[in-house]
Amino acid sequence: LADGICSVSYITRIENGDRCPTSVILRQLTTKLGVTSEYLFRAIESPTSLHIKELLDQIFLCIERRDYRGIYTLIEEEEKELCINSIHDMQIIKTFKCLSTTILNKNYECGMDQVKNILALTYTKGSTPTDIEFILMFIYGSFLLLNNQKEEAYNHLINIKKYMDTIKFLHTRVIFPAFYMFLISACLDTSNLNESFEYLDYAIDYCKTNNTYNYLRELYFLKSELYYRLKKEAEFKIWYNKALTLNELIKKSDDEYFNTFINNRLKKLKTS
Repeated sequence: LADGICSVSYITRIENGDRCPTSVILRQLTTKLGVTSEYLFRAIESPTSLHIKELLDQIFLCIERRDYRGIYTLIEEEEKELCINSIHDMQIIKTFKCLSTTILNKNYECGMDQVKNILALTYTKGSTPTDIEFILMFIYGSFLLLNNQKEEAYNHLINIKKYMDTIKFLHTRVIFPAFYMFLISACLDTSNLNESFEYLDYAIDYCKTNNTYNYLRELYFLKSELYYRLKKEAEFKIWYNKALTLNELIKKSDDEYFNTFINNRLKKLKTS
């Protein structure tokens, strides 16, 4: 363990509680042990804390798959037995329980009220949000759009976009393309077409660079929708077919999200 990092005697002093490792050495030790610093701290804190970390990992895996029923089931099964000391952990669990419940029940007004209450646990107005505070702000904007409050959703999402460059850590990379998917949808719904081009190109490049292909399907469809609105039929067909082809390549047997997404978008196009 000490090889290439520090002396054996230094490790002994850490183990005996006589020395506190520097952040650099701690990072090197946890890398060699094959764990993260957070995992190590939770293991030291309590077995319960480590269990919560495992639950959070499962929740974020479901987020990547957009398995909202899976999130709800996970939290319902575990919540009563959990002893959560960290307000950050509690906020994450409350956030995704609210998200899953709202998406499944489609009660967006209630969801927005819950999001405000969860955000108020830690957020000071005007400050730079933490990762979970930003996710809560983003969820609020997505609920506005799903509730057909187009202008409010556009203004809210544009207003919080400035935080994208300041968020240093996110539990999952899909948060960025998910945010842009809703922002671009809001731009299209409010006829801000020039902005849509800029955000689409950025988000598509991000998905390709970071292997977040689930959201690439929706982004391809939104690009086809943009061309449809611009009355460019050839380009519309190209990007629409790209979206359908990618969906066939990556969809799972229980994955209905993409079909629901494009059907809702097509209904909006027909009524606009």
